[in-house]
Amino acid sequence: MSKRNSKNILPLILATVFALALNGPGLAKERPIKESFSAMDVFKIAYAANPVMSPNGQLVAFDRFYMDVMTDTRRNHLWLISSDGSNLRQVSKNFDSVASAAFTPSGDALAFVAVKGEESYIYMHKLDTGERVELGEGLAGPANLSFSPDGQWLAFTMPVDYEPDTMGELPPAPDGAEWAAPLIIETRHMVTFDGAGYLPFSSNQIFIIPTNGGAAQQLTEGRQDYTSPLIWLPDSSALLLSSNVKNDVNKPLDTDIIQLDIKTRQLTALTTQLGPDSAPQISPDGKRMSWIGNEYRRVEVQRQRLYTAGLDGSDLREWTSGSNFSVSDFAWHPDGHQIYVQYEERGNLVLALLSEDGSVTRLSDELSGWELDQPYVAGKFSANRGLAAFTKGNDTTPTELAVVDDLGSVKTLTDLNHALHKSVRFATAEEHTVKSSFDKREIQYWIMVPPDFDRSKSYPLLLQIHGGPQAAYGPHFAANNQLYAAAGYVVVYSNPRGSTGYGEGFVQAISHNYPSRDYDDLMDVVDATIDMGFIDEEQLFVTGGSGGGTLTAWIVGKTDRFRAAVAVNPVINWISSALTIDLNKYLANHFLADLPWNDPMGSWSHSPLSLVGNVSTPTMLMTGEQDMRTPIAEAEQYFNALQIEGVDTALVRVPGASHWIENRPSQLIAKVNAILAWFDKYSKPTDTAEDE
Repeated sequence: MSKRNSKNILPLILATVFALALNGPGLAKERPIKESFSAMDVFKIAYAANPVMSPNGQLVAFDRFYMDVMTDTRRNHLWLISSDGSNLRQVSKNFDSVASAAFTPSGDALAFVAVKGEESYIYMHKLDTGERVELGEGLAGPANLSFSPDGQWLAFTMPVDYEPDTMGELPPAPDGAEWAAPLIIETRHMVTFDGAGYLPFSSNQIFIIPTNGGAAQQLTEGRQDYTSPLIWLPDSSALLLSSNVKNDVNKPLDTDIIQLDIKTRQLTALTTQLGPDSAPQISPDGKRMSWIGNEYRRVEVQRQRLYTAGLDGSDLREWTSGSNFSVSDFAWHPDGHQIYVQYEERGNLVLALLSEDGSVTRLSDELSGWELDQPYVAGKFSANRGLAAFTKGNDTTPTELAVVDDLGSVKTLTDLNHALHKSVRFATAEEHTVKSSFDKREIQYWIMVPPDFDRSKSYPLLLQIHGGPQAAYGPHFAANNQLYAAAGYVVVYSNPRGSTGYGEGFVQAISHNYPSRDYDDLMDVVDATIDMGFIDEEQLFVTGGSGGGTLTAWIVGKTDRFRAAVAVNPVINWISSALTIDLNKYLANHFLADLPWNDPMGSWSHSPLSLVGNVSTPTMLMTGEQDMRTPIAEAEQYFNALQIEGVDTALVRVPGASHWIENRPSQLIAKVNAILAWFDKYSKPTDTAEDE
């Protein structure tokens, strides 16, 4: 392949692209009704999240998120609505955020965590009077609120500081001397985490506090972390939780179901299998517990199975032995013979009832999540009294709150984006499939065309690749894709092999072999879209983030058919990343086929950096400066290598951002507009005769 002449374009990116991001054409002018989705429309989005149903099934608490244009943040408040859609009202006000809503067993009050500035509070809101009572004082980061069945206690988790290890001692400093800060000695298994940076010397412990007032009591101690939801036994004598109490550095996913006795504070493991046992719940009759898990294997992702057992761990049963789906969440049905299960299926999130005999009754496949930038499969539900509340959305609608009964009858309770839908034309996602040229597997993909699409014209194609790589896209709302389509691109996204929701064989088709044939799947999707007749073959562009960024860099090393590419927070070199990412123990023990020092060529052969000598496609890199998941050094390696090879490139550093670089609304806009500016720079001149 011939190399393009290297150009000094970094000043252009820094001086022009980010100015464009916030001051692009058309943002300041008044728009007529029903224009395409624009950058400032990002600030008009609202969405429902985290539903919690009351014990009698008559009320649903939920978080209402919105974009604050003045502070450039996503904020949320706690709201209540009746399950018939009436009496919508706001519970929390004057807080930066709220979390962890929980009803009292009687349903007469609602507890939640409120954050304002650096301070956290636990409030109990009485539903009949609106009176609000603060529980506890001086709390820092409480989470996982859970009321005891007798209503006397509220359990929660909260970080507790501990003294770090020391090594060596300094002599006493002279009076008035200003010496350097003491050395930090690390012996922990995990030192950093994305979004948190270097972890503080603290561990999450379990507390209880009387609901009638009083001081919080700490039930656990030490350096062991307890971060799971807390489930009370029916007699309020003990809590169930999940934790990696073995603390084996080489088994990071090995968690067990643990019982914590309230009086004795003794911890007892109720499960013994090697693997991730988590999310315990208690059956309606109080005689059995349930949880999700699987047996340990050295693979990236396994099917999550649903188990039940007696409260002592005896009489183990698997309810999902006759199914092939992976359970991501569940809840007992009041009859005790059925369990609500949530699982992915072909780009959708399904809510169904699973019976003891293994039969499955689908209730809804409209569950959707609230990662607004990209169309990932996600969502959440809460069930009680034969009714389930869930977050409902689609390709043109951010999540609303809905309920579904046991017959599958769905009722949408909110309309948070009514005004936005009245003024904006959204691009829709159309589903397609193609047979893989490699092995004839069926590959699902979606096409979004510009709102003013004319099939007789030719359009540029933008291939958007999901991260993970063990994750999935679907027909869900994505602000990024809406903005790309509004800019005139046909947006194509797919679930190549390795994606979740298509069975265990499909997701493990790239196990210890990524990137590989997922590249072929993506090219087949591009070719199938071109065959539809409205794509300009000389106007192909590609981008993706995280695992999608890695695949983007892999693609430009395999083909020169794309005019330009943007790899967002990619892994470029599996050898260097193996010990620098925050999840390095997971990477070493699950993701990689072998450790890099045992098999360096195995890691190198799947590294996009190994193909950099083939690259001629202008390729921009973009990573958050505080990214701990795919550290910016990965992007810097590729940027420097491309420069050495004479390939047009640029490195975009997102100040203050972690792996989730769209954490603030303006960052989402800046990211999209930077990508569009890069693609526009390398677009061929428009054939006006063809377009007229």
